[in-house]
Amino acid sequence: MDKFETQFEDLDVATGYYENATSSATAVGMPQDDVDRLMNQVADEAGVELHQEMAAATPAMGDPTAQREEELGERLRKLRA
Repeated sequence: MDKFETQFEDLDVATGYYENATSSATAVGMPQDDVDRLMNQVADEAGVELHQEMAAATPAMGDPTAQREEELGERLRKLRA
């Protein structure tokens, strides 16, 4: 049973790594200007001051994606060793 759990965790790490790589590749393919324009359009339709809210939220959030990516990378390095 322990072996199954270990294999399952390894699979979970590998799956997370590939999903992250795929989403990163997709995000890079979209020009930042287009993304900003779309976000502003949606914010205007909702009546939200996007820049103020994002500026207020950014310092509090930090960069959870980079931290999670580092954790997954470390687990992957351990699995390969």
